[in-house]
Amino acid sequence: MTDAQPNLIAHWQDLNAQADAGTITIPAGVAKQCDAACATYIEHLEQMKRDALALKTTKSWGDLKSAQDLQAKFLAKATGTDRSLDIILQQHIDVIESMRMLFRRYFDETMAADDQTAANITALTPKN
Repeated sequence: MTDAQPNLIAHWQDLNAQADAGTITIPAGVAKQCDAACATYIEHLEQMKRDALALKTTKSWGDLKSAQDLQAKFLAKATGTDRSLDIILQQHIDVIESMRMLFRRYFDETMAADDQTAANITALTPKN
């Protein structure tokens, strides 16, 4: 079995590059819905991260060495190592932010095009 994980940030950066090149497009309405879903998911992940970091302040589980060892083991799962929950959640947040960059470009571009069209129409409208 292999531990190789796909580089999801690189994947979404590649999709952004394809969007820059015009080889993929996403309808602005779809992009806006995807962005909203990403924002909601990021809020959820941020709350989970805060919950994981709150575990740093857990009280001792007793005076026995085994209780303290168990507490340390669970704490290491939550925070403090490169494979702990807080780091993994941040990696997920980073991927979702990369996704948002792709989605936001489409409704940002649509708004810019709408603004430019409105300015062009205003410039052509005779003054009364």
